[in-house]
Amino acid sequence: MLRRIGLQNFKCWRELDIEIAPITLFFGANSSGKTAILESLRMLKQTERSFDPGQHINFGGGEVWDYVNLGSYHDLAFGHSADTKVGINLTWTTESEIYFFSNDREVEEHRYSSIAYDVVWGIDQHIYVDKLRYDAELVDRQDEWVEVWRGINGKYLLASSFASDEAEPENVTSPQSCFLLPHTVIYESKNCFHITSLRLNEEFSNMTSKFHYLRPMRPNPKRYYPWTGVRPDIIAPDGSNAIDALIASARSDEHLANQVALGLGRLEIVDAFGVHTIDENKRLYEITATIGEVESSLTDVGFGVAQILPVIAMLMHAPNGSIVLLEQPELHLHPSAQANLADLLLFVAERRNLQLIVESHSEHIVRRLQRRIAEAKFKFATPENIKMYYCQPGDGGSTIEQVDVDRFGQISNWPERFMGDISGDLHTMLKAALERRSQELESVGSGG
Repeated sequence: MLRRIGLQNFKCWRELDIEIAPITLFFGANSSGKTAILESLRMLKQTERSFDPGQHINFGGGEVWDYVNLGSYHDLAFGHSADTKVGINLTWTTESEIYFFSNDREVEEHRYSSIAYDVVWGIDQHIYVDKLRYDAELVDRQDEWVEVWRGINGKYLLASSFASDEAEPENVTSPQSCFLLPHTVIYESKNCFHITSLRLNEEFSNMTSKFHYLRPMRPNPKRYYPWTGVRPDIIAPDGSNAIDALIASARSDEHLANQVALGLGRLEIVDAFGVHTIDENKRLYEITATIGEVESSLTDVGFGVAQILPVIAMLMHAPNGSIVLLEQPELHLHPSAQANLADLLLFVAERRNLQLIVESHSEHIVRRLQRRIAEAKFKFATPENIKMYYCQPGDGGSTIEQVDVDRFGQISNWPERFMGDISGDLHTMLKAALERRSQELESVGSGG
């Protein structure tokens, strides 16, 4: 599970360091940096799964399966300055095993409890890794760390907790990518203990493989869908293959289709949901939603149903233990359904062990989560498991403030304009109504 995210000079963030909970929500004005936080994670996943293993940053090109399109280093760096170095650091928990060899070559088995990853990029003629560091916290053993950094002359240096001296520059190769330690990391200290770059590289790959992302705008519904034989392992970033996953489910165990139907029922926007074949060869399918006693094609019901469908499909289809990144999942849902969506997020976070990182503008999600914390009926709904952050733009870069929610669901530091200026609007409306009423009474009294 992801525990911390840190950014340095990443887009609008000059500096960021925040704790991540099982459910983490980001709120704030437009262009306040909410999306950039999610983009940093998506960029790392996109780079790790790049077809070019030596690519230090995969900026993406806007394809369907791209997780983010960042343009260039100029677009990525704070202030759009090529002289600026950009950094990301993450900390996550893990239970992976690691093996050490003692002096007599016997294998000692230990276990990680957490991994910290820290990378810094720079650019001259090409993008390069300026620093790459891993810190490994182990159970029942001294913590291990290794760092590779670029010296003034462009040559790399290496130091670690398991070697007494820095490695000489002529013996250190550059990192193979922004997460791949160079082969020179694999060496032994005087105590014959060593940690391999392969294991740490795998830890990074395992972490980013858990990221599943869904864009804010999902595909428009179609009246009919052909069966193409595709059985998606994951839902695409644009949600375009969510229906393929539902059809594949309906043709086999129907587990996903049933789970999505239950999810839609929890939101109380449809009474029933179905995936039906409409030809004898089972090559063409129709997705239907029943409201009241009327069953209709997905194209003939409210647009919100089609927009929330990929969200629910991802929440139900992502493997247990996944980290799901959602942008504005509440789009096109009415207030009651948005509040019920908060309950669905709680449900999948607890029952499916999903970590949810959500960008949202929904006051109704906030209010429902406050209520669930205050009710204390759901053990998972606690201030420790639910963290909210409010982002604000500024001349010196975006700033972030944690919204403090106590065990009674009360917010002690309600940020200014957190959800607009509702109280201000009400006050101004009341004042205007009183002034208008006074003017009308004066007009009647004067015989006007």
